[in-house]
Amino acid sequence: MSLLAPAAVLLLLLTTASAGLAHTLWGRHWLQLPVFWLTACVGCLLAYGFSLHLPLPLELPTPAGVPILEAVLLAWLLLGVVARIRV
Repeated sequence: MSLLAPAAVLLLLLTTASAGLAHTLWGRHWLQLPVFWLTACVGCLLAYGFSLHLPLPLELPTPAGVPILEAVLLAWLLLGVVARIRV
């Protein structure tokens, strides 16, 4: 019996990878890391919750129902906004 659903594990991995890379690129202090993580989490959850899909000519795979490309793009869009305001 697993503790987390596959979608939750995938969303956590995408969130952590995005936040870690954003902090590496734009972070100045360790206290910014939780802000980047929460921002990436919001982006991934919005894409998953609203089932966002880009209008592409081919259908991209969505493992566990998670639109990976859209979740990562939305997370990075929000991370760029947060990094721009220099939290």
